[in-house]
Amino acid sequence: MRYYVIPNLFRVGLRTFKQFIQVLEDDVSPGEAGSRYQEYRTAYITVQKQDYFDLHKNENWLKDMYHPSNLRTIIERRNEFCKAVAKSLILDLRNGTLDLGPGIIFGAASKPGNDSEGISEYDHNDIRMYYKSPLKETEPLSVAPVAHPVSSHHRRIRTDTNQTLALVKKLDEEKGIVENILSTSCYGGLYVDKSLNETMDPIVLVRGLTTVKTLEGYELLDTLLTYLWRVHGVDYYGMSESENAKGLRHVRYDKEGADTSTGNAADWEKKLDSFWNERLTNGEDPLVVLIAKDKIDVSARKSLESFVRKIKDENIGWIYGCGAKECSKFFHAPEFVLKHLNLKHPDLISMLTLRVQEDIYFENYMNDPNAPGGIPVMRKSTPLTNILSLPYNIQMVSTDPRRPPDPRLLRSYRDLEFLKSFPDE
Repeated sequence: MRYYVIPNLFRVGLRTFKQFIQVLEDDVSPGEAGSRYQEYRTAYITVQKQDYFDLHKNENWLKDMYHPSNLRTIIERRNEFCKAVAKSLILDLRNGTLDLGPGIIFGAASKPGNDSEGISEYDHNDIRMYYKSPLKETEPLSVAPVAHPVSSHHRRIRTDTNQTLALVKKLDEEKGIVENILSTSCYGGLYVDKSLNETMDPIVLVRGLTTVKTLEGYELLDTLLTYLWRVHGVDYYGMSESENAKGLRHVRYDKEGADTSTGNAADWEKKLDSFWNERLTNGEDPLVVLIAKDKIDVSARKSLESFVRKIKDENIGWIYGCGAKECSKFFHAPEFVLKHLNLKHPDLISMLTLRVQEDIYFENYMNDPNAPGGIPVMRKSTPLTNILSLPYNIQMVSTDPRRPPDPRLLRSYRDLEFLKSFPDE
């Protein structure tokens, strides 16, 4: 990698918009200034993340977050954790001790000493290891973020209940969670056509040791919201899905008769429904997406095709040879060469697959807007110097095609001669 070397004075952080416009020409319009600043900020963060990735890419903690090979193990552990939490939560529900607060609650059934119903000491330890910190007994409801007031309307509660029921079923299936009583909803005890579901309130029967309780309406919805948050890391009203729940989820607005006459309510409902409908119809487990198995297989196969050699034989015509090192096998068709490569050259297959995985590793990290190393350090206010910085007009020399020009190293296009006076590195 080769960049023009600039003194550390010019690597002092991201400019604020106010600092940025001070170095622009006088005739730049406010709209163009805003557009240029967004380009500058995006480029700055991109290069900062690339530097951060290069610095930490060989560390296991970062690989566990983004590398396809590490993620397979992470997903297995995650699924076992989710099964343990789901088992504990359902037992609390049956015992009548489930806390519906918006935070992470260490339920009664998941405490040491309450090992009934198959809640083992392994499950206790698994939960503690996953959170890596003491689980709080209570979370203040008053400090939790609140959904739009329209979420308190009966029509919306019915819609959200049906939608969260569908999410519970889908996410449980993805993680191998079975026998969840919250997935066995019915509509007033009747078997009805699915087209009527939107006009009927679903109910769930919870059978305890000595009692049977019916969950419906807002109580069923709050239970489903709690389950999605603690088991699957889904903040339903916050429209987010994470590997595990942290902090407080959004809670339902609990005051009836809220004023929702403005268009904002309709926009919020449309955004909420669109987000979760996409997850239900086309969405996949976010961690499984990062593995990119199909993409890796296609890319590895394409790379493998470059090891098929096409040779003209005077007697029999075209033949196809194996291009692997120290291999002289020939075949009548390219598909036989590919089959031979897969069976007889596993080291080559592993090398090609690893190369593709490394590319996916980098893409996964760069595509995550919340990735570590992505928050820029802001530049401190300093007097303007006669050496200005602009995020465009200079193309920095780089041998890596995936790197854009580094906006932290740029000088003014008015000072190109001064820039060229610095040695290469």
